[in-house]
Amino acid sequence: MADNIVMSEMTWTEVDEALKDRPVAILPVGATQAHGPHLPVSTHAVLAVEMSRRGVAKLKEHGIPALILPPVHFAHGLHAADFAGTLSIPAETVTTLVRDVCQAAAKRFRGVAIANVNLEARNVECLKRAVDEARKAGATVCFADIAKKRWADMLGEGFRDGDHGGAFETSLMMAAAPDRVREKVRISLPPIEGVGAAVRKGTKTLLEAGAEDAYYGDPTAASAEDGEGLLDALGEILSLSVREMLGSKA
Repeated sequence: MADNIVMSEMTWTEVDEALKDRPVAILPVGATQAHGPHLPVSTHAVLAVEMSRRGVAKLKEHGIPALILPPVHFAHGLHAADFAGTLSIPAETVTTLVRDVCQAAAKRFRGVAIANVNLEARNVECLKRAVDEARKAGATVCFADIAKKRWADMLGEGFRDGDHGGAFETSLMMAAAPDRVREKVRISLPPIEGVGAAVRKGTKTLLEAGAEDAYYGDPTAASAEDGEGLLDALGEILSLSVREMLGSKA
């Protein structure tokens, strides 16, 4: 299989050649959403793509080829709806789009895996429905919900504490795309505590929960070193999910 693993950068003939090795398709699913004054609104999409890259590298170690599909940049969610740059689309649209992409890819690929780090409950439910519907239509699809204990334990205490643009997501961005982190802003931001608990109790928006600058957690506690470890764990989660999906076929 060709060295290029990003399908959007390949010609159709290169994709055709790569398909001879029966690769798995990885679908990064992100969002366009405010992430504080220090991270871009593309944060979730950037991280989903990097999770995909790490996962593909680990799958290669197990002899399983994979290609990364063009990412989905839009999601369903209301948490950051009060802030400029957030574009939420209807739940039905997300479910239909992801389902249909999975079904289309499954016709040519060995299977399809969704890579996602956007944990807003409304959007996660859309992805779960999309996977269920795609499977019912005969597609081989998997989605690892990283909020589940099994995967959350691999990501550590900082992840389990939860944040939005805090130490967890900022560390990931510092490792994945350091040039997109507004470093001077990041180091000036005060920690915002207590918002996570409010969100988990059902507060509808970040603003309502007290996150007046579209983030909560502690961005100043982030580091590229921590981000590298977290990205490695995300890649391993994706790799494990794919290998379990394939089962004996792997």
